[in-house]
Amino acid sequence: MPSVVCMVVDDTPALAVEGLTKRHGSGAGAVDALVGVDLTFARGTFTAIMGPSGSGKSTFLACVAGLERPTSGRVLLEGTDVTGWDETRRTRMRRDRIGFVFQDFSLIPYLTAQENVALPAKLAGRRAEKQAVQLALARVGLASRAEHLPSALSGGQQQRVAIARALVAQPAVMLADEPTGALDSATAREVLRLLRSAVDELGQTTVMVTHDPLAASYADKVVFLVDGRVAGKMAAPSVDAVAAQLAHLDQLVGAGR
Repeated sequence: MPSVVCMVVDDTPALAVEGLTKRHGSGAGAVDALVGVDLTFARGTFTAIMGPSGSGKSTFLACVAGLERPTSGRVLLEGTDVTGWDETRRTRMRRDRIGFVFQDFSLIPYLTAQENVALPAKLAGRRAEKQAVQLALARVGLASRAEHLPSALSGGQQQRVAIARALVAQPAVMLADEPTGALDSATAREVLRLLRSAVDELGQTTVMVTHDPLAASYADKVVFLVDGRVAGKMAAPSVDAVAAQLAHLDQLVGAGR
């Protein structure tokens, strides 16, 4: 009798938050930056987080990354509750399991492109694999610029180095905070195509905060935050649909509460 092989598919989300709440201050002056946020991010998906200034977008990223402790609720990274981890464990998590892409690139000015990509491994006390660093730079089209300092690179090239640095460790989640905010429109599209290809070709789970409908249109889904609450979601977003929804966020507020 032939043997039967059973394949087990791990459908644990790359990232999930449950009842995530963050309150700043206390008493009458307390401000709720997040209020009972429940979200799940499946592996290999690209999600844009949008909302007006003060909606809780940056606080959400900070709590997910372990830079801030939520007042209540849980953050689960690949099924593991990391909410109560001490600072040492959260630092390791940020270094090994989360990739970051920032609006200001956050490159070390006196390190070359390849040294910036290798930096997280060195900070972890590991020897950076030269081939992995080279492959990461090649993936973002900068193999020939590996020895250049950030000052010799354009803004778009610096952001591509930052993406290579975020991807080289194959993180569970990549967090992008306004990654095109400092770029012109043509360069922004190049960066967004790279983020999209990381999802499609590498299976990279990506969560991006943005105010730009064009950037959001590269995502699989948009989550709208208003006053710290999830006010709505949109699948398969288009530029026009996102822009129209942003113009009527007051309607989402009423529907989301």
